[in-house]
Amino acid sequence: MVPIEALLGYVLLLVGFVFFANGMTLLGKTGAKEVGVLNLAIGILIAIAAWKLHDLGLTAATALISVFALIYVLVYAVFVHGHDAKGLGWYCLFACIVFLWYGYHFHGLGLAYFAYFCWAWALLVLLCFFAFAQGKDLGKPIAYLFIIEAFLTLLIPGMLLLTEKWNPLGGVPG
Repeated sequence: MVPIEALLGYVLLLVGFVFFANGMTLLGKTGAKEVGVLNLAIGILIAIAAWKLHDLGLTAATALISVFALIYVLVYAVFVHGHDAKGLGWYCLFACIVFLWYGYHFHGLGLAYFAYFCWAWALLVLLCFFAFAQGKDLGKPIAYLFIIEAFLTLLIPGMLLLTEKWNPLGGVPG
């Protein structure tokens, strides 16, 4: 298996799990504290994977994944310690800008799927900004978008990468 694509698949799979769990929490189907701990654990795991990608020469991927990891640390603080989510909301606005730029970047490299994923994540975090920083009542739409994106932009692509059914970066499967 190609190490870069395996690591990307691993990260997408874990982030998909958090998206799904966060969506279920927003729908009131799970406890915030337990999902908060999950956010922290996955934030740490993907940060480690991000640095491994840096070692493989993909510093841009390290930065993108680190944006996610920091979101999960903030979600942990909100869910477990009851911190105000306004800071998370403003960070989501920052993440929206980052995801928009990365979408543009990936599109320019001919990696259309990754561009679409980034633009979908930009929409999600923009809605989170409006909900958390601006106090808009968007909980249910955000929850459903989390769940949809968990499968379409994360779980399915991650599993395809991990099982070598998709090779978007052109590496030689091994």
